[in-house]
Amino acid sequence: MKTIFLDFDGVLFDSVKEAYLLARFAYYGIEPHVSISENVYNIFRKYRYLNTHSWQFYYFFLLLENKTTDNLFEANYYELTANPNLQKIKDFDEKYVSARENLIKNDYEFWNSLDEPYDFFFKVKELAKNSDYEFIILTNKKKLPVQNRLSQYGINNIKLFANEDLVSYNNKAEFIADYLKNYSIANCYLIEDSVDNINTCKKYPQIKPLLVNWGYVNPKEKGLSEKEILEIIKG
Repeated sequence: MKTIFLDFDGVLFDSVKEAYLLARFAYYGIEPHVSISENVYNIFRKYRYLNTHSWQFYYFFLLLENKTTDNLFEANYYELTANPNLQKIKDFDEKYVSARENLIKNDYEFWNSLDEPYDFFFKVKELAKNSDYEFIILTNKKKLPVQNRLSQYGINNIKLFANEDLVSYNNKAEFIADYLKNYSIANCYLIEDSVDNINTCKKYPQIKPLLVNWGYVNPKEKGLSEKEILEIIKG
């Protein structure tokens, strides 16, 4: 059996719109149902590849509010997130998570309309029916929203490890290495759109990371197409 770990946001689902609306609410208090400012949203999408955790969106909006120029945005973002204001990001993240939970509870139909599956998601869904593959989703999101989304598409044969499971680990690679050891698995693939997560695999030769060319990939990086990814994991 081939063991394949998958990122959720940016690999299986495009969740930029949800992230933007929740982050806007957490920063400005603007309700998610208020129409999107396309100009700001497009900049948010452009730099989505910088983000790994929801609290970091605080600094997206801080930089957008300060009208940070393109040539400084990435450098300023890394500088700010390297030494974050712990109280501000805690408050921001609590509002972010609370807004998502509120939408799921009180306006599920609207929340459900925000994310869209990539074509790759449906290819994985089909492959997961084959006992030769074990697919495992790793996400920094809370478990319930992702479980809800998978259930909507009739997914019940893919393991899911979410924020609650990953919080005690420094990164996904560390979690995967532990998982492989605990279940006596020799090696695996990790399919990701985050270069940072790809790079953390370097110290674990049993993990073969595959960077996709869709989702929220740093435009400076060359990822693999859906066809190339499928050929590798099937091969």
